[in-house]
Amino acid sequence: MTDRERFDKMKALIYLERAMALDGKYFFLQLVDDETVKVTDSESGNSRLVNVACDNIPAMLLDILKQAGAWIM
Repeated sequence: MTDRERFDKMKALIYLERAMALDGKYFFLQLVDDETVKVTDSESGNSRLVNVACDNIPAMLLDILKQAGAWIM
């Protein structure tokens, strides 16, 4: 993954955090490496890892919602 792709994915994660916060859901999303996003509940501190290998930004966001959506919602 290029530096630009990594930067754009991190920005997308920030936008998703902000969108969830509008509904009172406070999570921290961290791009751990090219294949993993760590989703952390800001209130409890619990976290989950989401596999986002080889994903573009829309696919990465969809994977986060698929793999951690029930927990996030």
